[in-house]
Amino acid sequence: MISWGPIIVGLIFGLVVGFSFRKNEYFNYSSLLFMFIFLLIISCLEGEFPFYENLPISLGFFSASLGLVIGKLLFGRKENSNKNS
Repeated sequence: MISWGPIIVGLIFGLVVGFSFRKNEYFNYSSLLFMFIFLLIISCLEGEFPFYENLPISLGFFSASLGLVIGKLLFGRKENSNKNS
């Protein structure tokens, strides 16, 4: 049985962190894709919590990384959001 608690909390945490990322020359969409792939690999290496044997990945960590990517793509701050015009 899938435990929904870590999935929901990880997704909310990832969305909140993804909202605060700002697009600049060091953090663009290609680095976001690289980071998502890297976090997926970490999720596979971390494995599921003890006594959960549904999937070979950590669902809480994976949902947090998925929320981070979704939060950045949909609601992330723009490049010049803090500059006065």
